Amino acid sequence: MEKDSKLLERIETLERELHTLRTEVQHLKKHIKFEQTVPIPKIVAQTIVPPKQPVPKEISIVEKQDAPKLEKRSLEEMFTRALPRIFMVILVLGVLWGLKLVSDYGFLSDSIKIIGGFAISIGLGICAYIMEKRQKGSRVVALSLYGGAFIVGILVTAAGAILYDVLHLYVALMIALVYIAYGVFISYVKGNEALTALVIFTSLLLPYLLEYMKFSALIIGIFIVLLFAVVQVVIWKHIQRKALYIGMAFSILAFGFVFIFNNEHNVFIALAVVTLYSVFLGSYLHLSSSESKKNAGMLFSFTIIILSLINAMLLQKEVVLLMVLVLLLGILAISLYIVFKRKDRLLIDMFGTLSTLTILNFIAQLNISNEVILLLMIVVSFAGLILAVKHAIVVMKYLQGITFSILSFFVLVYYLVQPFFSIEHLTIVVVTVMLFALYWILRHYEQTSSEDKNWEIGLEDVYPSLLYVVVLLYIWKLDWAYMPTGFTSYFLFSAIAIGLALVLTFNRTQIGRSLPVLATVIYGFAALVLMMTLWIDVRAITVALIIRIIYIVIYWAVIADLWRHGRISKQYEPLSTKYTEPFTLVGMILSVVWLFSTTYFMNFHELINWSTAVILNTVSIFVIACLSLFLAAQRSYQQLKLTGIVLLFLGIIKMIFFDLSTLDILIRSILFMLIGAIGLVISNKLLGKGKND
Repeated sequence: MEKDSKLLERIETLERELHTLRTEVQHLKKHIKFEQTVPIPKIVAQTIVPPKQPVPKEISIVEKQDAPKLEKRSLEEMFTRALPRIFMVILVLGVLWGLKLVSDYGFLSDSIKIIGGFAISIGLGICAYIMEKRQKGSRVVALSLYGGAFIVGILVTAAGAILYDVLHLYVALMIALVYIAYGVFISYVKGNEALTALVIFTSLLLPYLLEYMKFSALIIGIFIVLLFAVVQVVIWKHIQRKALYIGMAFSILAFGFVFIFNNEHNVFIALAVVTLYSVFLGSYLHLSSSESKKNAGMLFSFTIIILSLINAMLLQKEVVLLMVLVLLLGILAISLYIVFKRKDRLLIDMFGTLSTLTILNFIAQLNISNEVILLLMIVVSFAGLILAVKHAIVVMKYLQGITFSILSFFVLVYYLVQPFFSIEHLTIVVVTVMLFALYWILRHYEQTSSEDKNWEIGLEDVYPSLLYVVVLLYIWKLDWAYMPTGFTSYFLFSAIAIGLALVLTFNRTQIGRSLPVLATVIYGFAALVLMMTLWIDVRAITVALIIRIIYIVIYWAVIADLWRHGRISKQYEPLSTKYTEPFTLVGMILSVVWLFSTTYFMNFHELINWSTAVILNTVSIFVIACLSLFLAAQRSYQQLKLTGIVLLFLGIIKMIFFDLSTLDILIRSILFMLIGAIGLVISNKLLGKGKND
């Protein structure tokens, strides 16, 4: 019996342990992916069979955890977490202003003030340590105290060496290095990204102290690179991308400061900058993600900044600096090979584009000029814009788009096309081609849904109009640069007419809704200018007449297309069917005005005499009236028929009351007989048509 009771107690213990194990397994299932299975040995009681319990045969154990989900905080939580940092900044400012106030009143000597500053710095660090040791207060507050201790220490060191001359410069340098080591250590242990960024930013104040101490640019550059490289240990351990970008930005700023005050060490500074960029690329490739488009945009921006800084150094005309560009190109080529092995399409495009831009930059430096630099800037901004559009990098798309727009506007407005073979003319052509290519790329990568969006203004409604204006502006520049004085603007007028004909035949899905309206308005304005222009060079009379004929022929070609249900009519249905009659009616009136203007123009330049002009005007009225009546009869257009009748009466009134006094009796006789015959034929047709009806 005693043996059986012990066995029962053992079974109960095993059941409790099994229940605990089940609870833990259920907890693990919520956080762990089950893949491999490890069988649990079965415990079999030989003498007494325990109650049946559902024992799991297999338990899957996780080898790989899912990626941690980002914690989503509300605005209130973000503000609450930011309060300790804000108050720490306020505390630091209060300490600095308090020391200044004490100094102004002469209460304490400079040495006591510096000692007090170090005491405050150490005190903040001790307070943070005690808070964490005793687990009192918030971790965010403790981190703010650690950061405050670092900031106060660095600022007090700089003040003691530069402002008050209390610390010897080399002693201050050693203290600053100790504080930097403390900051890197705290960042490594605590793993807070904001603290790491603060340490990097504050540590990069040391180059200003080194510059004040008259250290060479080589030593300062080595310090900046070493500091940035050491901080990568923290960034790699805790995957702190924002700290990487902040550190890179302020490191470049420090190198810019060094370059301004040390022009004689350009080669060493350039090599240090390239080394810094190499360290940045190493961390970037280690932390990069193929899905992170924002990180790709940061890579492109930093590379362009590095290229710009090296270009600024190249203004000193040191040929050795060209080798720095070759070194940078080699680093980019290695990075391209790495991402190619990873099959990361986004970074392959990014590094390929950056390598190409570096090659273009190297070529431009061989024969550098302002025009070449501007062309290079346009190519760089366009390449960045294409990458941003292709991979939907929003911030980069807007930044590069604004840059490209400003540069393109400057080139198209202020650059000249004369001489023909020049960098300025080439830049205008390149920008124009880029604008067309950009439109194709935008349509290819930013397709919208095919829902009803008649009320929305889309890409197709704006961009083609912009391209149309750019092309006309380029033709206008060519016109004024290369056409003779008497023929100036006629090349543009012919381009406007041909442009309207092409626009009306293009597919509406490609040119949108605004371009046909814009092209028609420009065409109408150009036609009005042509009809009102009389004073022109004698050599341009024939060209002016040809352009006038082209304008009226294009207008009537559109009318003929509407009547025959041609390509234009099909493109703009149902508008074309609805407005065929009004459009034809307006064409009749405009044709009369155009013929009067043309005969007056020819008489003004003595191509025909006044009598001939009068005859042509009268005949033209009757011919257009006949055409109106004929077309009206084809489709029973009442308004068009009324227009033809009105034109007939106007022709008769003009012939009787105006032409009799100006024409010779022979010409008057021939004209009246001709018009009379035409009138009889028309009357017969009208009466016959009415009788049939």
